[in-house]
Amino acid sequence: SHAPVVPPPMTYHAVESSDLPPTRWSDGTFECINDPQVCVLGACPMGCVQYLYAANADAAGVETFETAFFKVCGLTVVVPNVLGAIVATAPATGAALSPLNTVASFAMAWFGAANRGAMRRRFSITGVSECAWVCACSKFMFDGDAERTDDFCCYLCCFPCAVCQETRHLRRHNLGTIAGRFKPYDDGNANGNGVNKPYAAPSPAHMRHVPGARVVHPGELK
Repeated sequence: SHAPVVPPPMTYHAVESSDLPPTRWSDGTFECINDPQVCVLGACPMGCVQYLYAANADAAGVETFETAFFKVCGLTVVVPNVLGAIVATAPATGAALSPLNTVASFAMAWFGAANRGAMRRRFSITGVSECAWVCACSKFMFDGDAERTDDFCCYLCCFPCAVCQETRHLRRHNLGTIAGRFKPYDDGNANGNGVNKPYAAPSPAHMRHVPGARVVHPGELK
């Protein structure tokens, strides 16, 4: 008798982002508790949520982790704390400079929305969130684009919630470089407490690498 024909080892090929099917965000903007680990990091305003933001930007290929981290720290940590110190020591000067806090908030929302939009395009994410109606009046800034308006509003109204939502989505589907920073969700135990919902194992179409192997026809097996 002849030995069976053994197929060659399985090979892998990268899937381009444009090959990913359109999908919505994994869950809502304010459903942070779905992932306690990400939720705790997002709730810490002195470095942790900034880490998540930079990790998301790096995973989406928008900018390097270091560039994004220093940018977000400057806008959300340095500016507010420096202005707070000025207000405490020189109230009159602090009052005159207080508009800079608003400028920093809008700048953070603008940069965050740009990164979030790039993430949408790269990973085929569609749809708007609960924030869409809050800043509907700002649609003129984005030529009436509902998704861009929603992205801006998410960052303007709740910067940590927007960042955590992005991290949960990237982690669920194991997209970009996020796997190097967070362990992907387990099948059937996504949030570590035995609850299957709201996450499930990612489908092959959403994984960054999809296995492909040579087909062995029945006639080849002897």
